[in-house]
Amino acid sequence: MPDWVSIPGLINLILFGMMIEAGWLFWRHRQLGKSGIPPMLLHLVSGALLLLAMKLALSGAPLMMVAGTLGIAGLAHLADLRVSLTRD
Repeated sequence: MPDWVSIPGLINLILFGMMIEAGWLFWRHRQLGKSGIPPMLLHLVSGALLLLAMKLALSGAPLMMVAGTLGIAGLAHLADLRVSLTRD
């Protein structure tokens, strides 16, 4: 891998792309006249939290921070499942 490319840098790039996607989802949701938050947003939140946990682990953050971030990612995923199951 080239010297200017790093795993934390790639994670930052992915998180930035996810942030742009979330903004677009909010904009599109409002343009369609819907209220609340876009259902797809919970997918993005749980994925972003997993990436954040990986970045914390790579940087040598305390294990409790990594575990806490993974726990919150799991809760976001459960909320996403609940919304998906009640919507169908």
